Amino acid sequence: MWKALSDNVPSAPTSQQEVQTMNDDFEEGLVARLLRYSREQPEPAKQEENSKPLVPLHTRLKRLLDTIPQSVQRQGLSLLDLQARLRGRKGGLPHIGELGAAMRRLGWQRRRKWSEEDTAFSSKWYPKQPNR
Repeated sequence: MWKALSDNVPSAPTSQQEVQTMNDDFEEGLVARLLRYSREQPEPAKQEENSKPLVPLHTRLKRLLDTIPQSVQRQGLSLLDLQARLRGRKGGLPHIGELGAAMRRLGWQRRRKWSEEDTAFSSKWYPKQPNR
């Protein structure tokens, strides 16, 4: 049994020339595979959307808020939900602190709801009410 397994294992190279040949063969095979892989890959989509200059965050946020029904707005909005719907600089998400500042700039108010049970709190944003 051991003899059969050892037959499949290549023997160690005996000279420096054999080692160099093995390295060259490996390198050529690797280069060929990389070239084949790069040819088979589809063209990357142009990232024009990410290269366009962004409109200021408060303007984009205002547009987003205009699409949300008033009934949903009165129930309170989560900054994390809004953040997921907006694009930030360099194609990422907008910074949560900047998003909060933009909400305040648009007249929204944050209300915290503390919970005694698990010492956590949630925070929702509400449109500014005239009597507050």
